[in-house]
Amino acid sequence: MNSADHVHLLRLNEQASRDEPERYRRRVLRFALLGYGVVLLCAVLGLAGVLGLAWHLQNGGRPGGWMVWVGLACLGLLFAALQGLRVPFDAPEGQVLTAADAPELFGVLEKIRAKVGGPALHRVWITGDFNAAIVQQPLFLGLHHRNHLLLGWPMLSALEPRRLFAVIAHEYGHLRGDHGKLSAWIYRTRLAWIRLSRRYREGGSPVSWVLGGFAGWYFPRFDALSFALAREDEYEADRVSARLFGSEVASQALLEIAIKAQWYEQEFWRRHWRLARVEAQPSPFSNLPTSLQRASEPGWQQEALRRELRRLASFDDTHPVLKDRLAALAPDPDRPPLPRPPQPSAGHALGLLGVARERIGQALDGAWWEQHRADWRAHGERLRQQHAQALELQQRARAGTQPLVAEEWLAWADAMEALSDQDPTPLLERALSLAPRHPQALRRLALRHAPQADLRVGDWLEQLFQHHEDQAWFAARLAQDWMDAAQARDQVLPPEQRRLWRQRLSESEAMEHSAWERFAELPPWEQTLAPRLSADQLRELRGVLLREPELQAAWLGEQELDVKPARCHFTFWVQAKPGWSEDSADALAERLFHALRDTELPGRLRVMVLGRHVEPARRKVQGDLLSLVQRG
Repeated sequence: MNSADHVHLLRLNEQASRDEPERYRRRVLRFALLGYGVVLLCAVLGLAGVLGLAWHLQNGGRPGGWMVWVGLACLGLLFAALQGLRVPFDAPEGQVLTAADAPELFGVLEKIRAKVGGPALHRVWITGDFNAAIVQQPLFLGLHHRNHLLLGWPMLSALEPRRLFAVIAHEYGHLRGDHGKLSAWIYRTRLAWIRLSRRYREGGSPVSWVLGGFAGWYFPRFDALSFALAREDEYEADRVSARLFGSEVASQALLEIAIKAQWYEQEFWRRHWRLARVEAQPSPFSNLPTSLQRASEPGWQQEALRRELRRLASFDDTHPVLKDRLAALAPDPDRPPLPRPPQPSAGHALGLLGVARERIGQALDGAWWEQHRADWRAHGERLRQQHAQALELQQRARAGTQPLVAEEWLAWADAMEALSDQDPTPLLERALSLAPRHPQALRRLALRHAPQADLRVGDWLEQLFQHHEDQAWFAARLAQDWMDAAQARDQVLPPEQRRLWRQRLSESEAMEHSAWERFAELPPWEQTLAPRLSADQLRELRGVLLREPELQAAWLGEQELDVKPARCHFTFWVQAKPGWSEDSADALAERLFHALRDTELPGRLRVMVLGRHVEPARRKVQGDLLSLVQRG
């Protein structure tokens, strides 16, 4: 099933869930049971075949060569079915917390469980993710589970205890035992089938291939059919949280998470890696509670909330977007309140870890250091070089004996951004005064000031669009964000300006799409040449790659294409660490693509994982590839 058919089917079922909810729920239940039935039928057939052969021999039947093949087929069928009935479970990466460590926390967890009517928790983990979740270890294809509560140290650092309990109540809501059993069961069944589909795809036997074919047919249809029910279960879990702790607390928790999760991803780690210049061995998790208080700056909060509220619901995630969840929690659904940044938590919830707090913090810091030790030292050396360069440029600018050129002002701006929170705008403007059409100066000034609806952004983007063909799509796309920011601040822009930029965006997107198709069709080993990048650009790329823990090695190649708009085309050849699966390789490629896309790389890029997207042997014969990362 292609993506268009999947979305169409999903929309039809979503409509059916509103028009005929009871009939729709019965269809979901029947289709869910069909999946269980097929796997169980395979197990029964395999077992029956094995028992039949045994009965044949027991009653004096003559053994023959055909029996070997039939027996192997039956055993394979039985084994593959049992694989489905017992989907493997990877233990969470984190520290186990016991009731003896944290009696207060476990007391509240028991109260939540009793009020929700859900099953017991078998284990509590403290992880390094900004998240809270209940992960179920499926037994017999989801017919029985062991329940693991995962609490992220960053979330414990961000929320006061009552808001944290509201989040836990939401997660427990998925396991509730009241009238919402069907929705909760379907929610968990979807997760079980995701794991099962992956298991069959990775299986090497012919029988696994056959069952993988069924899973490939079944799961997209089950996903489309049950999506509306799974999304409704998210709303129901929110209602469980609001019933236990109040809609105000539940809403405030959602708002604070939305803001502080952005700060954690965008600001905390950027500022943390900046310390590599002066700190030999950091303690990121131990320092996190203090650092997260900076996320309460009103201006940053407002902008982060505005970004979150602009998000649209997606068919890639059953979670509703923030504005829909807040509207559903409002006392009057017809008049939901206008979302405002929440009152920050009075403190954090790390005290709930009891006597285990220090041990867990040190363990998370130690695990992070073991994984990033070499990267930290290499990054620190690069920052020290940038710091020395910035000091030299500053001294030359003050002396005035040897005026700086535009590229040196840009290098100084790079160092300022990498080393501090100072605004590099004056340095970028000096570069632009020396080279009025410099693409990087125009681009970086526009990027920095578009969210504030600075009127100068229009002129910078016009210059970028008119004089740099390879930046046309970027300029037109950023212009939309700039005009949206102006509208949000009640600034009046000429209507013809918005129409012009919309037309430009449409035309640019068409050209970009055509060029990307040509690039995507070209094998990464054809029309190659050595990358033409500066030392600063390569240093930035290495810094991005080194922050990816699943990366073993990376190489960079450039390809020469005759397409419009003309620009460079780069292919990153990356090697994942041992033990990767197809899904993890795809996820690695996607993470790197988004991270590298935000750099100053002057052109299009794609990421190819060796062994997944390109044969490893191809790299060995590619002489034009530049090695960027090699981990031992």
